[in-house]
Amino acid sequence: MNKPMIDRRAFLATTGAFTLSFAVPAKAQQTGAPAAPWTAYLTIGSDGRIALLSPTTEMGQGTHTAHAAIIADEIGVPLSWVSVDTALPSDPFRRGGAMGSGGSAGVRAWWGALRGVGANARASLIAAAAGKAGVPATEVTLDDGRFLRAGKPLAVTLGEAASLAAGKPVVEGTPKDPASYRYVGKATPRVDVPAKVRGEPVFSQDFTRPGMVYACAVLSPVFGGDADSWDDKATLAVKGVEQVVKIPGGAAVVAKSQWSAMKGAAQLKVRWKSTAIDGLSSDAISAAMHMGLGKDAEAIVGKVEGDTAAALAGAARTFEADYEAPYLAHAPMEPWSITVEPTADGGLEIWGPFQTQDRNRNTAARTAGIDPSKVKLHTLMLGGGYGRRLGDDGTPAAVVTALAVKKPVQFFWRREDEIGQGWYRPAQVARLKAGVDASGKVVALHIRTAGPSMRDSFAPGGLKQGELDGSSVQTLTDTRYRTGAYRVDWVRVDQAVPMAPWRAVGATQNGYFMEAFVDELAAFLKKDPVALRRELLAHDPRALKVIDEAAKAGDWGKPLKTGHARGFAYVESYGSLCAQVVEISLEDGGVVKIHKAICVLDCARVVTPDGARNQVEGGMIQGLSTALFEGIEISGGRATNTNFDSYRILRMHESPHAVETVFIENGETIGGVGEPPVPPATPALVNALFALTGKPIRKLPISATLAG
Repeated sequence: MNKPMIDRRAFLATTGAFTLSFAVPAKAQQTGAPAAPWTAYLTIGSDGRIALLSPTTEMGQGTHTAHAAIIADEIGVPLSWVSVDTALPSDPFRRGGAMGSGGSAGVRAWWGALRGVGANARASLIAAAAGKAGVPATEVTLDDGRFLRAGKPLAVTLGEAASLAAGKPVVEGTPKDPASYRYVGKATPRVDVPAKVRGEPVFSQDFTRPGMVYACAVLSPVFGGDADSWDDKATLAVKGVEQVVKIPGGAAVVAKSQWSAMKGAAQLKVRWKSTAIDGLSSDAISAAMHMGLGKDAEAIVGKVEGDTAAALAGAARTFEADYEAPYLAHAPMEPWSITVEPTADGGLEIWGPFQTQDRNRNTAARTAGIDPSKVKLHTLMLGGGYGRRLGDDGTPAAVVTALAVKKPVQFFWRREDEIGQGWYRPAQVARLKAGVDASGKVVALHIRTAGPSMRDSFAPGGLKQGELDGSSVQTLTDTRYRTGAYRVDWVRVDQAVPMAPWRAVGATQNGYFMEAFVDELAAFLKKDPVALRRELLAHDPRALKVIDEAAKAGDWGKPLKTGHARGFAYVESYGSLCAQVVEISLEDGGVVKIHKAICVLDCARVVTPDGARNQVEGGMIQGLSTALFEGIEISGGRATNTNFDSYRILRMHESPHAVETVFIENGETIGGVGEPPVPPATPALVNALFALTGKPIRKLPISATLAG
C-alpha cells in the first residue's frame, strides 16, 4: 500500500473547514506523468460536506467515483456527502505538486494515499467529537456520518467536529479492513451520472464566455509546416468573419460563430512553406525501421539475461519473425478546442479538456510572456482523450489568437486537424528470434524493436543520445515469461512525425509483437498456444491462474462451429495481468466477424466494479478496432486519412456479439484497469485469424493485410 506523504503543517483552518493536504510520490506514476509528486487536498466543511480536490482528470473512466468511494468508506459517511473535482493548477494547497492523468494511475496510485488520508480524517474527527462530548475517543466510532458510542449517537455533527478539528494537529488513524467497506468493491453508482443525465456537464466546445468569438484553425497539413502567405479576400467576405490571425503552424479565422469561422476557414487560400519532410511517406518510414533491425552496433539494450547469442547458436532449432505496427491516431470524438480570455491584470484565464494542467498552464504563460501564476486554468469535460489531451500543441495558437483579438476566444480544430496533426502512437517494427532445444523447450529469445522515440517527440530533449526510450520496449523488459537466455534491445529510427502516449503506450505494439510470435512459435513446435504459455509461465502461479481462468472462460479446447476459430493472448502492463480469448469467423470477401471477446484481468483489487468493467470492455473494443482497421498512412509529409471515412474505427455492428469480463482479486499490489485490457485484444484477434487461415498476420492493420 502506498503511504501518503502528509505535511502536519498542511492542516489549515479556512472558514471553519478541516483541510488536509497529501500527495503521491512521483515513483507511483507512469509513462508521460510529470516528475513532481501529485498533490491533492481533502476538506470537510462546517456543513459536513466533504470535498476532494484532485490533480487527476475525470475523463469518463470513473476515477472520481472511485476516489469518492474510498473516502466515504474510510471516513464512514454516505457516498452522497463526498464530492470530487479536478483542482486548479494555481490552488495554494498544492504546494508545487504536479497535475496530470495517465498510466492507469488514477486509482492505483491513489489507493493507499486516499485510504491513509481518510483514516487520519476519521481519527481526527472522532477525537474532536469525543472531546466535545467529554468521552474517550477510543469508545467512539463514525458510521454513516454519525458519531456513535455504544451504538448510541453523540450530540455532535460531522460539521461541528470538522470545525473543532480545524487547525489542530493530525490524529493518526489506521485504514480499515477493505472487507468492511460499504462502497468499495460494490455496485457503486457513478457520482457524475446524475449531472450527466440532467445535461449539466460542460464540454469544451459547449463552453461560452460573454463577448466570446470563435477561431477556426487552418493548419499546415505537413507535420511541422507553417504558412508563408495567404489570400483572405473570400474568407473576409463570409458573414460573421472578423479577421485572420497568424498563428504557429498556420492561421486562425476569427468569427462571431463557430459555423462562420469554419466557412471562412474553408475559403482561406494558404501558400505553405516547404519543409524537409515534404516527401516523407509510409513506405519510406517502414523501410527505414526495417533497416534499423539489422543495425547491431546501434542497438540500445533494454534487458539481458544470459548469453542469448550463444544460446541461439547452440539451439537445436530456431524460429524468427518480423512484425510491424503503424502510427495510430487517438481519434477522440471531440476535436480539440480551448477558450482563452485575456484578463485585466495582464494574465489569462483558460478553459479546456486537459490531461496535463501544469504543462498547458506553463505553455500558455511562456507563449504570452507572463508568469505561470498569472494563468488560471480550468479543466472541462473531455470528449475522449486516450492520451491525446496529455499534449499542449493546441495551446500556443489559442493564446496568440486571444492576445491578437483582445477578447475571449474559443479556438478549435476541425476533425481533419484532430486526426491529421499527428501526436500519434509510434510506428514500430520488431524482430523476434527463439531457440529451442531437442525436447522443444524454449532456451533463448532475442527481441529487437526499431522505431522513433515517442518520449523525445512528446518532451523534446528529454532523451539523451544513446539512452533507451522505455516505451519502445514496454512490457518486453518486465515480462513474466521465462525463456532461458533473454535479450531485448531497441534501435532508434527517428522520423519527423509528432508522437504522444497512446492508451497503454508501448504495450500495444509490443504486446502484439510478443503474443503473435508466441502463437507462431507454438505452431512451429506443434504445441497448443495456451500450453506453450503455461510452459513459459510455469514458475509463476499468479500468471498461470490468469491464463487458466481465461482458457476456462473462453472455452479453450472445446469444439467450435465450422469456420470458427479462437485466439489467445496474454500481456502484462501497468501493474496488471491480462489474458483474452477472441472467437471469430470469416464472412464472404474476407470480412472478419467477431463472435466473442473474453477478458480476464488480475488487477489485484477492483474499487468500482461497474466502472472497471466499462473500462475493460472499452479497452477490448479499442484494441480490436486498431487491429482490424486503424493506421495512419503518410504521403508527402502528411497524413492522408484525416476523418472517420478514411481512418476507420470499429463500428457497432462489427463489435463482438458477446463480451465477458472476469476480475481476479488477491492481496497483491493494486494494478491499473483503464489500459491493460487494450494490448491483448489485438494479438488475440491476430492469433484467431492465424488459427483459422494458417497465415500469420505480421503487419497491421489486419484489413490492409487481408486486402493485400
